[in-house]
Amino acid sequence: MSEFNTAVELAKKQQHRKIIFSLFGFVAVLVLIAIIILASRGTHVEVLPAEISAEAQVSTSKGLAVVINGYLYSLSSVAEIEVQAPNYITARKTLTQENFGTVTTVTLKPKPGELSLSSSVNDDKTSWRINGELIAVSQHLQQTLEVGDYSVTVNHPYFEPQTINYTITPALVINQAVTLKPIDVGVNIKSKPSDAQVLIDGVEQGKTPFVTSLNGGLHQVDIVKAGYDTTHEQLEVKNTSKDIQRNYRLLHKSAGVTASTTPEGGTLTLNGVRVNSHNKIRIKPGRKSTLTYSKLGYFSQSKTVTLKADQVKPLSFSLQESKGQIEIVSTPVAQVTIDGKPVGNTPLTLSLNTLAHRVELSLPNYRSQSRAITPTANSAEKIVFKLIREDQARLMEAASSYKNYAGGEMVLFEPNDRIVMGAERSEKGQRANEFIRTVSMTKPFYAGRHEVTNGAYASFNPNHSGPANQPVVSITWLEAARYANWLSQAESLKPVYQINNSRLTRINTGADGYRLLTEAEWEWLARKARRRQQTQFVWGDSTVIPKNAVNIADMSVKGTLHVYVPNYNDGYAGIAPVMNMRAEQSGLYDMGGNVSEWVHDAYTLMPPKKGAVYNDELSPTLSAQHVVKGANFRQGSFTELRAAYRDGQAGSRNDLGFRLGRFVNGGH
Repeated sequence: MSEFNTAVELAKKQQHRKIIFSLFGFVAVLVLIAIIILASRGTHVEVLPAEISAEAQVSTSKGLAVVINGYLYSLSSVAEIEVQAPNYITARKTLTQENFGTVTTVTLKPKPGELSLSSSVNDDKTSWRINGELIAVSQHLQQTLEVGDYSVTVNHPYFEPQTINYTITPALVINQAVTLKPIDVGVNIKSKPSDAQVLIDGVEQGKTPFVTSLNGGLHQVDIVKAGYDTTHEQLEVKNTSKDIQRNYRLLHKSAGVTASTTPEGGTLTLNGVRVNSHNKIRIKPGRKSTLTYSKLGYFSQSKTVTLKADQVKPLSFSLQESKGQIEIVSTPVAQVTIDGKPVGNTPLTLSLNTLAHRVELSLPNYRSQSRAITPTANSAEKIVFKLIREDQARLMEAASSYKNYAGGEMVLFEPNDRIVMGAERSEKGQRANEFIRTVSMTKPFYAGRHEVTNGAYASFNPNHSGPANQPVVSITWLEAARYANWLSQAESLKPVYQINNSRLTRINTGADGYRLLTEAEWEWLARKARRRQQTQFVWGDSTVIPKNAVNIADMSVKGTLHVYVPNYNDGYAGIAPVMNMRAEQSGLYDMGGNVSEWVHDAYTLMPPKKGAVYNDELSPTLSAQHVVKGANFRQGSFTELRAAYRDGQAGSRNDLGFRLGRFVNGGH
């Protein structure tokens, strides 16, 4: 057999194989379909609305399933069908085993229609209402509408309204031009005297009395008669107008002027009576008439005319600016702003128009001042400003005392003084950590009338408890700092303490917010404030404690504490309510007893430089230990009762609280 015949035979065998494989594949598909039909329950798919069910096409989009003659057969536990019909929105529905073998209904929503209408009038005054609701005011209407019946009202004020009914079917598109019919309104024109010429839109129509009709729109009506001024009216005819009646009263021709004015916006008067400068101004012929034009900031101008009847004369008014000289001086030299525009630094001489002006002077770190001035024409005026520093201004405005957000009272102190802190080695009860240090006190500050109470602290921490009028205790220095920050933020002040993740990271020394008193402030208040000379104790220098001076370890703790003050009884064995003792010479309460107090300063044993005078600054030092000042209800030794007594503490104590302070102008 030749190679050609061999190739032909091989091709025939391959073709037979393909036919056999195709038959097998076709039979397999038929078998699979048969298996699906036999193995699954048929689910009838009903398509609504009924009128489109014959045209609807149902197919499967997910799952091993087929749709045959409106029935779904599925081998999957979940199947999704897709239903389509002309002019309707395609819908999908997921069926589960609970749905199989039942009737499932799919309701298709019709596609909306499009209504595109245009008015025959080429302007934007046509209004379109659909079923009574205003949709647009425009020449054109473009609206998407659901299937249904609609009533469209087209209204233009100068044409007759039209109402057109439309039935929107699925996916219907309507494009239509609406031709509006002009209105025709009767007009009856009379005049006194009669027989006057009537011109409408510049065309002579007849003489009064005159009857005509006009289409909608604006029409210029002029009534002309010899010996009389022409009467003008712009008449608007609308589809809401009924028959229009006009009865014009003509005025004998008179003299008059027309006025042009520069600048605009002034006042024009005729013989003292205000008139409209934009119209012809009627004046009596043969008599002197004075017209005056005036405007603020300008010199007025007057003109007198005597005119014959029927004479019209144009008058022109051009005003000159009225100016006055202003000299501005200040102490110290400052920048001058007039009506919001910088003009230079003092001393300054300016020529300003005679209008009201706002003059403002400003200088860094000084309180700005402003004043309203009105220069006088052809005269000079000197204005003197004396600026004060911002810190002085704030101090002048500061209240002598006030209640803070939490209800605590803050008292103002304006020290211009020195305090010698600590105690000499020779002083009875002196401790080694009480270094002699001289501090200059010049910054005005507020101090709490008493320690922060439980009630005030509970405003910050609702979980805190304790008698509301007693000092808060058992809190750490950091918790006291948090309270100060909270109060600062509540009053829109700049917080002093920067705390991140329960750790003090920075002290804002220039802040004006609440803080703890500095050690120098505390000792100055306890020993020097409002006194002739510095004292050893908060009540003075006497070793005999006055009655009700302080709440300390008194006779009531005899047998409980080893150290107490004999022959003294303050009435309390424990913590007393704030302000229950006598006020100290500073006007504050309980600095010498009740509870000891945290102060701002870090505790250090570094002695100061000998002979140095320090300024009272807010220390930026971060430390685990802070200074504690003042005796408490458990203490009664001579050492502890002295105002110079100081200690260092890291954690909280149940006899340790705090008192607030705040700089009036911040720490700088």
